[in-house]
Amino acid sequence: MMLTTIISCKKHNGNENNLTVVDKNMSQETVISVTGKTFEYNYGDSVYEVHFKSENILHWKCIKGEEKDREEDENYSKQRLNNYTLFLSWIEKDGLGVSQVVNLKKNSVNTFLTIQKEIIPISGTIRELKK
Repeated sequence: MMLTTIISCKKHNGNENNLTVVDKNMSQETVISVTGKTFEYNYGDSVYEVHFKSENILHWKCIKGEEKDREEDENYSKQRLNNYTLFLSWIEKDGLGVSQVVNLKKNSVNTFLTIQKEIIPISGTIRELKK
């Protein structure tokens, strides 16, 4: 039943990769895509810049923390959970699995790192960088 609902929603909404943000002052919804945008992910001790190069390729660079100056392009998958929240997932070259829930309304990111059989949850804030 749930699978049917998800498929139905995807068919009804068209492109599930866009975010829809409702402006209270407008009578219609505004669709915002993360493609082409850069965000700062701040986890406290570690800070990353994440640039969404396309609908399935992102580039991340560590600008503060243990991985400082490390950067990679990643093939990622995403799914829109609601008007302002995305679920993102990718596997890095070293085998690290990354799954994220990004909430653009609350400017928050909840990340789960998977290393072998261990799952490490970390939370942080995000903000769009105007470049």
